[in-house]
Order: sequence, then structure tokens, then C-alpha cells
Amino acid sequence: MGADGAGPAAVLAGRRRRRSPKAVALQLSAMALSFILIALLVVTSSRAAFVAQSDNVANSVSTPSILLSDNDTTAMFSVPALVPGQFENRCIDVTYAGTADPSQVSLFKAGDPTGTLAPYLDLRIEYAPDTTDAFGSCSTFPTVGTLVYNGTLADFAATRTTHLNSLTTWDPPSGTQTMTFRFRISVQDNTAAANKTTTFGFTWETRTS
Repeated sequence: MGADGAGPAAVLAGRRRRRSPKAVALQLSAMALSFILIALLVVTSSRAAFVAQSDNVANSVSTPSILLSDNDTTAMFSVPALVPGQFENRCIDVTYAGTADPSQVSLFKAGDPTGTLAPYLDLRIEYAPDTTDAFGSCSTFPTVGTLVYNGTLADFAATRTTHLNSLTTWDPPSGTQTMTFRFRISVQDNTAAANKTTTFGFTWETRTS
């Protein structure tokens, strides 16, 4: 018997009834946490059961080749004493080689002519299918080719400065194709052309668009 006359069972029951609110809250929290963990495990397992995938691999991209070349071995012209009535012809092969189908081959100056002869130097430019002549030789060039320019060297250099305002020539296909260009120069019968000189050059260009 206890001091107050209650038996052991009554004391134990009293202790159970006197659990603090904090103990009750901790017990409820533990139960809630257990429920949440069980729910997460169920959801995670469910998601894993419904995963599907599809792949697209080994994608590849490449670019075409584009190459423009000529058969020159030195300058086309080296004429020390050109006189009126004399014509000098020089031929050069220009070859396109590539897997792209490019734009037309354009022709423009390689730089400004030096000296003071350019206004008095007449220039004629033609092209034709490959004549297989050696560089500089025009022995098998047709009597008349496709004319692309006929004027003075000075005018050519002033108006054909870049690809944007160039002369347009042939339109090569993809693969390899060669054209022969014939350049003809002559000096005007003008006393102002005496004792003058000039140096000059040409540029060919093609693009993929």
C-alpha cells in the first residue's frame, strides 16, 4: 500500500495518466515522420517502375571543300619595251576543285597598279575551256573566247576592286574544272605613254554562297 492508501496498480495507472504534453507531442511526431518515410518509399518505388527512355546518338556534321588555284610559275607579263601596235598575249589556267557547288568565279585587281602607264595600257580579258597550254602560252586558245573585259588597266583597277564589284566569269560545278584565261595588253599610240611603266596583278575568287 502507498502512503496515501493506494495500491501499486493505482500508482502505475496514475503515472500513465500523468504523461506530459511534451512526451505526447514527441510520440505523435515520431509517428508522423514514420508515415512520411513510408509514403516517400512508396512514391519513389512507383516512379522507378514507370521510367522510359529513347536515344538519338552518333550525329555528325561536316563541311565541303573549296579550292581555287592556277598554274602560274612567275608573273604573266614582263615586257621591257612595249610599243604602239604591238600586242602581248599571256594565258593562265584557273582550276576549281571542291565538293561544294560554288558561286561564279570572280576576277578583280590584286592591288593598285604602280607607276603611271596604266591609263595608256589597253587590257582585254577572255576565257575558254582548258586549252592545256603551258603557263603563259596561248597557242591553242580559241580565236575568240568569252570576253569579260575590254578597256584600260587603269579603269579595270578603279572599278574592279573587290569581290563585290568584280567581273564574273564561269560558274564551276562541284568537282574539278579548269578554265584558261587569255590576257592581252597593248599600249596606246599616244606620246604621253612614252617612258612610263607599271606593275599590276589579278585575283580570282569563288564562294559557297
